[in-house]
This record gives sequence, C-alpha cells and structure tokens, in this order.
Amino acid sequence: MNRKTRALLAVCALAVLWPAPAAAQSDLERARMYYNLGQFDESIAAATAAKAKPNAVPSATLIAARARLERFRRADDATDLALARNELISLNPRSLSAQEAIEWQIGLGSALLLDHQVGAAAEMFTTALPSARAILPPAEYDKLVEWWASTLSRVAEGLQAAPARKEAYAAMQGAVRDELERNPFSRPATYWSVVAARGAGDFDRAWNGALAGWIRAGNEPEGQQLRVDLDRFVTQTLIPERAQSRTGQRLDSKATLSEIAGMAEEWRAVSGKWNH
Repeated sequence: MNRKTRALLAVCALAVLWPAPAAAQSDLERARMYYNLGQFDESIAAATAAKAKPNAVPSATLIAARARLERFRRADDATDLALARNELISLNPRSLSAQEAIEWQIGLGSALLLDHQVGAAAEMFTTALPSARAILPPAEYDKLVEWWASTLSRVAEGLQAAPARKEAYAAMQGAVRDELERNPFSRPATYWSVVAARGAGDFDRAWNGALAGWIRAGNEPEGQQLRVDLDRFVTQTLIPERAQSRTGQRLDSKATLSEIAGMAEEWRAVSGKWNH
C-alpha cells in the first residue's frame, strides 16, 4: 500500500486528546477513552449516554461524530457518514474549547473528504493548521499535516489541464516547504515536499529533497517507513520522469532507459553511503 493510499484511508484517526484516568468514571471520559482505543461502537454508546448531562452535550456530540466517521471508514455504511455530518453541523464551534474547535474542523474536513469533496476538505485542513500547530502534540500534528498534504496532492491530480496541475503543485510545494522549514524532521512534510516538487516539474529539487530526507530519516526512530516511501516514489515515479525530461524522448527509448539506469545507480550509491 503506497503513502498516498495510507493517508487517504486514515483521514479520521486523530486521537481525542483530553486525558482520561485509567478507570474513567463519567460517560464522557469513557467515550474519549474508547475512541482513543479504536472501540468506536463503545465510544458512540458512551457519548450518547453522556448527553444526559447538558454541559457535556457539545463534547459528547463531537466525539460521537468523529467515532461515526471512523466507523464509516471501516464499514462504508452511509448512515454513519450522514449522522456524523448532522452532529458536526449541530455544533457551535464557539461553545467548544480551543482544542475541541480544532477537532471539529478536522472532523468537518474528514467528512468532506469521505464524501469526495476533496477541494473543500483541503480548505478545511488548511485553515485548521495554524491553530493546531500550537495546540496539538507533535505526533498528532504530523497526522494532520499528512492528511492536509495528501489532500492537496489529490486536488492537484484531479485537475485536467497540465498547466493548472503544475500550478497547483507549485502552490503546494511552497506551503509544504514552509512546514518543512518550521520542522525539518517532519516526516509528512519531507515526503510531500518531494511529491509537490515533482508535480510542479521541479525534478532536480525533488531529487535533492528526497536525498536530504533519506539522510535525515536515518537517525530517527520511526524514519524507516519514510525511507521506504521515499525509495518507492523516487524509483517508481521520480527517476523515470526526471530521465525523460532530460532526454526529451519516449520513456522506452534507449537514451531515456540509459538515463533511468544511471539515476537508479546514483540513488542506490548515495543512499547506500548513508544507510546504517
């Protein structure tokens, strides 16, 4: 399963971040705990029970909506998506805490994406990023960056005209690059900056970004998956397109095939020097 597919299959699974004690007592605490454990039926049931207390209704509604989105992702039951949408619509974000307001926006973006409204989902994720950067823990923020960038890429790929597609990727390249400059160790920003540069036709920058990302990932505890993703993208997509851009000939021409072989050897050689 490639990086883009994994990102699109995981659009909703951002943890509900309020702490819950080991032996949660209230229905709302249980709803949060079950959500974080991936037990979405139980989370919805506990959130429904929590609504008996008026002051818990907004939080419980938000948790139930996001649990339904996760359940829809798993079982593809349109009822869950419709109910989640209605629950999200019913909420006044100004009645939520700052953290919940971010979760609400992420829920809206996830619902839009699951309903194939990719452009609107991208806008929703984009507007959530600045506030989320200051509030979400790094691991949870990385998930949001993954969904945001993968959705921007999907929007760009959906454009029929090549100039418009390149322009969209160029805009994405700038935005993701800003994220990478804020945090050079961001795995999603590293990967999607390479994808964006390639989509914008900046093959050399994509190549250099992939090599830099490969090297940085070597010292990270979770860097191996990024290396796998980068290697797959470079060898299957970037190298053939970069080679063809240099030769100006067909992909199966002798000149292009020779360029592909040379680039593949260079990638193996350079990345191999930094492998450990």
